[in-house]
Amino acid sequence: MYKWVIIGGGIQGCTVASYLLHSKKADTPSLKVIDPHEDPLHRWKTLTRRVGMKYLRSTSVHHLDPDPHSLRKFSKKEEYAQPFIGRYDRPRLDLFNDYHEGLFQRYEWNDFWMQATVTGLEKKTDGWEINTDGRSISAERVVLAIGVNNRPHLPEWADLSDKRMGHLFSSDEVKISGSLVIVGGGISAAHLANTYAMDGEKEVTLLKRHPFRIKDFDSDPGWLGPKYMNDFHKVTCYEKRREMIKAARHRGSITNGLSVKLKRHEREGRLKIITDQIEEAAYVKDHIHLSLKENDGIKAQTVLLATGADQCVPGMEWLEGVIHSCALRTAPCGFPVVDAHLEWGPGLYVAGALAELEIGPSARNIAGARRAAERIAAI
Repeated sequence: MYKWVIIGGGIQGCTVASYLLHSKKADTPSLKVIDPHEDPLHRWKTLTRRVGMKYLRSTSVHHLDPDPHSLRKFSKKEEYAQPFIGRYDRPRLDLFNDYHEGLFQRYEWNDFWMQATVTGLEKKTDGWEINTDGRSISAERVVLAIGVNNRPHLPEWADLSDKRMGHLFSSDEVKISGSLVIVGGGISAAHLANTYAMDGEKEVTLLKRHPFRIKDFDSDPGWLGPKYMNDFHKVTCYEKRREMIKAARHRGSITNGLSVKLKRHEREGRLKIITDQIEEAAYVKDHIHLSLKENDGIKAQTVLLATGADQCVPGMEWLEGVIHSCALRTAPCGFPVVDAHLEWGPGLYVAGALAELEIGPSARNIAGARRAAERIAAI
């Protein structure tokens, strides 16, 4: 039996593992991280590569290592050119990824990584049994660190069976050919538009429903500390907490730096930017025709959706049975109601989206991962 099993090997799960190892609450033989992919942070690396991200939105102190200054120390040691940019010291993506490769090697990550898909979870007298598509393992404590970026949100008119259309979050990467329309107004769409406009080889259009929402972060930094979180925790009604989270999140926002780049591309003729609503799509022989509410329709040889993830509780395809069998408490929105240590049931902890009714609006990002890991490692 393992002391700890973490379900999910993305940013959230790897941060929790890092904190448990650093604090000596776990060691290599007593820890297991289960993820469908072969390597840690696979989904993170795949999506950031697809959009062509060069620098993160988060700051230099937000990464997976408990020492907030370790990334900056690493950058000096390795002498990266312009390792950070802007007033918030946003790190280069390759620096961020290279640093964590070293971190994983230092902790002998391969020894406790398990590539498998979890299919169920059962409470036992002395812990938990985790069922996967390969085998079952037992653990004293389990951390659910499941993401939602494998569940793409599709507009009603979208049809991914047409190979000329794809979604950023789909497992299959769409082949870009001919004129390209990118649908979405958030930071992923902005990165995609910037990447393909810089390439200069295709006619690129960014089609969004709303004007650019310029925000430094996906929620105000005050949500990382007592400025806003003290009042958040005074609220005992979870419906009101959900409303506070929705109001605090800057959904569909982009940084000022990306906005400047996109407008420059538009001025120089490399990018067309349209703010309108798509009413329907016609899939004809040599193109996809998008009918718009206010403007003339547009034609595209390829349509790439950057419309985010479905608004759902992660892992419900197998978590629903666990909730009922173990009488786990949920809020009206379906998300877990947990204690201050993020414990949902005896020895069952949550991080990431599943922890947001306790961690708040930052729960899904890197800063939220650190806050969740701190709480779990402190038990």
